[in-house]
Amino acid sequence: MAGKRNIYESLSGPRADIGRQGKMTAGLLFVKTLGALGLVLGVFFLVIHALKRWGNLSGRSASQAMEVLARQSFGPRHHLIVVKVCGERNVLVGISPQNMSLLYVGEPVAQSGTPFRDAGENI
Repeated sequence: MAGKRNIYESLSGPRADIGRQGKMTAGLLFVKTLGALGLVLGVFFLVIHALKRWGNLSGRSASQAMEVLARQSFGPRHHLIVVKVCGERNVLVGISPQNMSLLYVGEPVAQSGTPFRDAGENI
């Protein structure tokens, strides 16, 4: 029987540790589980905090990202709204009690300093 090994020597994982070191108490197992859960939740909340703080890479706040240019009411709860998005393009949105519909997306608005105006000033 010298060729046979102890069953705990052939196992890998937590059961092998239990066999060698004695039985793990329920309290210690509970503390380890709570510690692992706390670590995972801590990392989760750190990632959420980082995304809130540095997630907006464009450098604009939410209030600067959209600007309502015009609003036309067709009843107490039906509206057409023209919105400038990110300072680049105008968007027409229809709003009703049931939904919001994107009706039109305009081309990007040209910058005030166009190349042709600059060229004309330099002549």
